[in-house]
Amino acid sequence: MFLGAYWFVLYPNQKIQQIRSKLVVEVDGAETRYPNLPLGNLGIFFDVNDNRRIRVVFPKLTTEGIEYIYSWHNLQSIRIPVSEKINTQGRVNLKVAQELASLMKEHIQFVEPEILNLKKQWHKINELLDLVATSEFYASQQEVYERALFQVENLLDKAEELQQVYVGLIREMLIGRQLAEYDPNLLSNKSFAINNQYKKIKEEYEYMKDTATAYTELSRTSQV
Repeated sequence: MFLGAYWFVLYPNQKIQQIRSKLVVEVDGAETRYPNLPLGNLGIFFDVNDNRRIRVVFPKLTTEGIEYIYSWHNLQSIRIPVSEKINTQGRVNLKVAQELASLMKEHIQFVEPEILNLKKQWHKINELLDLVATSEFYASQQEVYERALFQVENLLDKAEELQQVYVGLIREMLIGRQLAEYDPNLLSNKSFAINNQYKKIKEEYEYMKDTATAYTELSRTSQV
């Protein structure tokens, strides 16, 4: 009785917790379903639903940038890769996937939503600014909304610039993985530069958060 409960309840929950902590997963049949994936069957954990289906993100190179393929899979088709149990090329893929994992999560979960949010804020302030400009009672508030718009525009520019840095770095890492098929040493030679650039991006993130004063301004002006 207890053994059956373990396999149907406890084991899946433990496996999901491992997937959450490791981030990098191997998905059976991913290469067949999505040809020409740079990392083969390896992808990055993104989400899990109530039915214990796992949403995985597969990065893919495009001519000018990268593409994210979001895909749902049954828990049974997903494994946590172990370096000691795979061949040399598989270890190269795993190393790149592990370096990409946190970078992709931040790009997907922070940068892209931040840009969408700032664009919504920009449109909202523009609408309010148009109203204020035609108002007899609130015309004196026009400068406040103009200042808020200017702050949001600056943040949006920084966020879009940061987006390009993320896309560029992820793309370079995927290109490095392709080149490593012919010379595995190329990957290790670039790891130090990649780590330095990643650290720089993290610091830029923190700077962006610390200087995002527009949100406070927007909160105040929205009550006018």
